[in-house]
Amino acid sequence: MTARILVVEDSATVRHLVEAVLRGAGYSVETAVDGVDGLERVHRSTFDLALVDFVMPRLNGYQFAQAMRGVPGGAEVPLVLMSARAESIGARFGQQTGAVATLVKPFTPTALLDLVRSTLERARIEASALTSVVSAPTEAPGAAVSMRGVRLAQWTAGPEAARDRLVDLLVRHVGPAVRDIVEAGVDAHDDLLSQAFRHHLSLAAAIELAREARALDPSLRGAAGLEGVLGVVSLAQVLRLVEAAGLHGVLRVERSAKVGSAAMEMCLRPGLVDQVVGVGIGAEHRLGRHLVGAGALSRAALDAFIASGASRGAPLGRALVATRRISEEHLHAALASQTLELFGEASRWSGGRFRFAPGEGLASGDAGLGIGVEECIADAAQRAEEWDSIEALVPMERAVALRETGVGVAHDVDARRVLAAVDGERSVREIARELELSPIAVGRALVGLLRARAISVVPPISASS
Repeated sequence: MTARILVVEDSATVRHLVEAVLRGAGYSVETAVDGVDGLERVHRSTFDLALVDFVMPRLNGYQFAQAMRGVPGGAEVPLVLMSARAESIGARFGQQTGAVATLVKPFTPTALLDLVRSTLERARIEASALTSVVSAPTEAPGAAVSMRGVRLAQWTAGPEAARDRLVDLLVRHVGPAVRDIVEAGVDAHDDLLSQAFRHHLSLAAAIELAREARALDPSLRGAAGLEGVLGVVSLAQVLRLVEAAGLHGVLRVERSAKVGSAAMEMCLRPGLVDQVVGVGIGAEHRLGRHLVGAGALSRAALDAFIASGASRGAPLGRALVATRRISEEHLHAALASQTLELFGEASRWSGGRFRFAPGEGLASGDAGLGIGVEECIADAAQRAEEWDSIEALVPMERAVALRETGVGVAHDVDARRVLAAVDGERSVREIARELELSPIAVGRALVGLLRARAISVVPPISASS
């Protein structure tokens, strides 16, 4: 069957050229003069591929891509970005919108056709592989299908191996609680056991235990999972693949050890993110900062509560609700804020691996936030854009040194804390970790002071100077 291609381009010259080349190669082509026109056509027809200009009136390429994902069937349409600036913006755009490729203007007819053919072929292979995700439990143990950056693998571990791993995890995560009780020499009544286990068993550890316990169920062994390499496949593409398959489960995203080991556990339902839990992440991402930032309680009150030990091993948010320091609404809002921030952080990881473990009920999470996948992706794109704009003025990942200009401006509390922490030896991220502020908040404060000309950035001293 002839592939149907949508061309969204506001330049009549480019639009007619692309249409002529594609029709000459035997494709069925429909054109649109801008993003709004293109979106109307997506509502009316189905397409196998969309070629989209980035800079357009009304809806630009980014806005069009986001809107198209909300149209039934639109999320499955491969999207190629066309732009004279594609080399500089394509990677971020692709990660956040699911664009599969970029085409740098000006391009030759041969380059256009080569990209169209390869993109359509990849889409055909991925569609075939996606079918195998849903039907994989009926396949032979150990079966695997490879696709672009993703391995669709069977969960084939035997019950003995799964039991041994589960025992190891119990010793690691629950053992300290048992030792505490034995050393205390007290009666291990249910309340004491519950407090000890809650103190030592984080949500991330509970998810890990649940994943291994699941392997003991013979009815679930052999279910298909996803695993692959970040950078080859973006986080946004993985979530959309899971959503398209209608799967529940936990997606574990691990950052490359070269830039510091860390991981995120994402509890997923079809089209929804219930919670993101960080493993080995910095203090700047802790829940307490989000509670204070939302005005649920003061920093002094939070510090006093933690120091008092009143949480008795329970998760901080739950303990604050139980003692009526905050409301359920405050906790929900803070967890949602933390989840979006952690998702945005993971979206920036250019190296590492991911692994999705499917399972009904496995991914309910502690929060059940139900944040839309597309909302998470769009929020991550906005964070990435702001990060890039800040980094153009202030170095985020290397040591930053400042000098005050003597221009008097009103500093808010965060700006004063940031200024006091800048020493020419630490990066913005390191300062954020110490102050328990988000890196973007620290960057924002510094950019505000720079624009007010209250400070200036001291250039790094070169080795030859």
